[in-house]
Amino acid sequence: MSSLLKKGRPSHPGFTFVGEHPAVDFGNTQSLSQRKWIEHLRVWPDVVDWLSLAGLSTEPGLQISTSRSAEVVKSVLRLRDAWRSELAKLVEGGKVSADFVRQLNQNLEPDVFYETLQRTGKNGFQVVRTVSRLRGQKLALATLSRQIAHFLAQANFDYLHRCANTASCALYFYDTTKNHRRQWCSTAGCGNRHKVAEFRKRHGLLGNGT
Repeated sequence: MSSLLKKGRPSHPGFTFVGEHPAVDFGNTQSLSQRKWIEHLRVWPDVVDWLSLAGLSTEPGLQISTSRSAEVVKSVLRLRDAWRSELAKLVEGGKVSADFVRQLNQNLEPDVFYETLQRTGKNGFQVVRTVSRLRGQKLALATLSRQIAHFLAQANFDYLHRCANTASCALYFYDTTKNHRRQWCSTAGCGNRHKVAEFRKRHGLLGNGT
């Protein structure tokens, strides 16, 4: 019987959560560093860790056999890469392709759950959805596809942007700021580097007496 990928996992790479929505953050699991693409979902434990850190799923139902690890990771990356292509189109004012919608629906179709009404406190109520009956690869794909589907259904695409540092950053974000003037993936990252570059540029001009 194949062992399960549960213990002894390698330390996961640094994930970036700047997208303001799990769907956008999923697209950002591939990034640029010094003009080279960096893959953050290298092995299945990376996928499990990302889902956990994103607050989307816990580990038990995501266990898979080691023999299927590479195959399952590829299926997640195919979804991610297709989603990044759609994000690129959306920020340019394009439309989501019918093929991608079909891909999402195929991932969502196997999931089965129901909702129950539960009391909270003395007079309150809340609707609680049951845990998905899917496991492993299907659970991961359904979870990720659901986040993308909800984003597509609820987002104002005018507020979806790629970081203004297009020369060396490929991160996307959903602008939830009050004035909707956000430009950078993060002020501490690309925003700060831009300020430093502008300062040096101005300083150089002043130094030349112009």
